[in-house]
Parts: sequence; structure tokens; C-alpha cells
Amino acid sequence: MTSTGTAQVDVVVVGGGIAGASAAANLTAHGVSVLLLEKQDTYTDIVRGEWIAPWGMREAQLLGVEDAFGVGGAWEIREWVQWDETVAPDDAEVVDMTRFVPGVGGPMSFPHHTVCELMVEQAHGNGGRIVMGVRKVRVTPGPEPVVTYHTDAGEHEVRARIVLGATGRGCTVGRQVGVTMETSVHHWGGGLRVSGLDDWPMDVQAMGTEADKMFMVFPQGDGVARLYINFPTANRDRYRGPNGVERFIADFELECLPDRGKSVYAAAVPLGPLKLWPSVKAVPERPPVVDGVVLIGDEAGAADTVLGTGLSSALRDSRAVCGILLAGDDWSPAAFAPYLAERDFRMGRLHFGAEIVAKLHCEFGPEAAERRRRVRDLMTDNFAAQVTGLLNMVSPEDVPEFGFSEFFAERLFRETV
Repeated sequence: MTSTGTAQVDVVVVGGGIAGASAAANLTAHGVSVLLLEKQDTYTDIVRGEWIAPWGMREAQLLGVEDAFGVGGAWEIREWVQWDETVAPDDAEVVDMTRFVPGVGGPMSFPHHTVCELMVEQAHGNGGRIVMGVRKVRVTPGPEPVVTYHTDAGEHEVRARIVLGATGRGCTVGRQVGVTMETSVHHWGGGLRVSGLDDWPMDVQAMGTEADKMFMVFPQGDGVARLYINFPTANRDRYRGPNGVERFIADFELECLPDRGKSVYAAAVPLGPLKLWPSVKAVPERPPVVDGVVLIGDEAGAADTVLGTGLSSALRDSRAVCGILLAGDDWSPAAFAPYLAERDFRMGRLHFGAEIVAKLHCEFGPEAAERRRRVRDLMTDNFAAQVTGLLNMVSPEDVPEFGFSEFFAERLFRETV
């Protein structure tokens, strides 16, 4: 194996997902020299989060990467309908999602790989260096961190002022620098991108629970949508093996949908792979900042995916860290104390909210259905009981504090009314 020598750069970004690519685009726009390393040879659909909350789109605007979403096919969703086995389809609640963040509108659904590719192109256009198809990345932390990696041309070494670890839930950088995660799994999930949903209203996203499935439909325009199903951990193999895609689509034949789901299960044509995963809550066991290395996005810890705030949170991480790097020459671990404090506060709220959503919508059987019925009645009688749902719309710090108390959770789920 040949070596290509040692290079020097201000920032090495390991991982070209939403967090890493947005950081690279923002930093290069301000004259910072950046090397971004991405393991994929080209961006393809590997089934990642493709829904971003209005508060996440505000973060994209502040980072200067909002055009990547628009050009990359982001589709505004204007209404959210909460279908469920405990309510007649015509009585399902409809939420107008365009009114929460002025100047943004509703959440966006988009092809993740296309948006990442456009952000990376933006960083490259600003003078950043992008290396795709990297292997065996090794990060050595310290006052002048060193990154080694392999490509078909051989082994490469680069010295940097700082490394941003943004490799997602695989935590490639975090594990190397001693940031381990405490993890827990509440349920499993699967996702598939499809076309053919010409009869599905493209400005309406769906979410609900029936039998042992919590389903979601996120339209992406022109009859295209990303379908998700969450299901019990005991059934984690339910869509594996022959005809798994067909069985996944067939499970959208649901009594709680207006047409029993026919506009989905009878029409969907797969556009990409079906991926299955454990829905993991990950909490770092030490701060995700060490000398010369800062972790961002899911690599720094993540809430249960059922909440749908992972991409918004990743963009917040990116903006916070970029702001510190651009504010002055102090890139020591102490300089990132505000990032850590804000992130701890934010993730505490997101974890709390995700636990409520998972308990409400991703637990199954007669007792769970009765719980949802009681909570639905409570929310109908008292709008304040819906406060946790604001996490899908506005920044966590803008959600009223009472929604994160144990008293609130006990009141929401108490067994008697």
C-alpha cells in the first residue's frame, strides 16, 4: 500500500450526511479550508431520515444550505392526519403544519441522498475538497489531530486543526476517540421509497397505529412517498426474506385509512431498497467533544427515530459548531461548552418527547389501544395535552416547559380518567 504524504487543512469532516455536508458547505462559504470524507462512492438511497421539521428548515436557512433542499426535490407537506384504529377515518384529527414557523411553512420530505449530494457540491464549489469512497478512516485526537484514510490510490494522512465526526449512528469517529453510547431499543422500523401513489393527497402526511403496526406516509410529490412501519422488537424479522417488500407494502391495507389503504398498498411501486433497523435511543456516556474532535448529528447521540427530529437536530448541531469555529481562533474543547450545554438541554427534551410518542403509538395490543383512546379524549378536551407534539414543529426550547415534567407524563398516561 502506497502513501500519498501528509496534507494540512483547517477542518476534516468525516461523514457526508446532512450534518457533515451542511457543516462543510457553511465553513467553506466563510473561507475555512475543509476536507470532507465520505464512504459512499456516489450518493445512493440507503434509506435515511427524509422528513425535516419546520424548525429544522429554519436551521438550514441559517446555515445557508436551504437551496440544496429546494433543488434536491424537497416537497412541502401542509397537513398531518393522525389516523388510528381507535377512531373512524372521517373523525381523524387534521393538523395544519404551515403555521408554526413564520417564513418556513410546513415540514419538508425529500430524497436524502440527493440533498446530501447537493450540499457537498456546494462545499466543493466554495473550495472544499471532497473525497468519496474512503475506507479505513482512523482519527487520532489531540491539539493537532491526524486523520488517515484509504482510497484506491493508497493510504492518505492529513493533519487538521479540528475533526468533525459526523458518521451517524455507526459512531466511527466516536468509538475511536473514546465516546461510547448507552443505547436502548423500544421497537423496530422499516422504510421504503415508492412511486404510484397518484391517488394519495400529496400535501398530507399520515401517521397512525393499527394492530401491531405504527405506519407513516411521507409524500415527496408526483405520486412518490417514503413509507415507514414501526413494529415490535419480537417481530424484527417480519419483512426479511423472500417477498419482504411485497409484505411490507401489503401491510398498508389498513381499516383506519379512508380507503382501507388501497391508495397505498394497491398502487405502490418500489423505487429503492427496503431497510430495517432497531429504533435506537443513544446517549453519550461522556461529552461528545475531545481535544481536536467534535461529534455532531447522530454520532453525538440520538433520540428514538419515531420522533422524526433527527435531521433538524443534526442541522442545529452543525450550525452551533460552525458558529464557534467561525467566531475566533479558540478551537479548544472549552470553546465548545455552549454547544454541549445547549445540546444536553435539547436532547433531554427530544428524548422525553420520543418516549411519549413511542409509548403512545409504538406499543400494541388492546391495552395500548385503550391508552391511545383515553389520550385522544384528553387531548380533545384539553389542547395543552398536545404540547409534546410541538417538538415536530418548533425548536425544543420553544416548547412550554410543563410538557417535559413527570407530572405531565403521568397525567397523560394515567389509567383512570
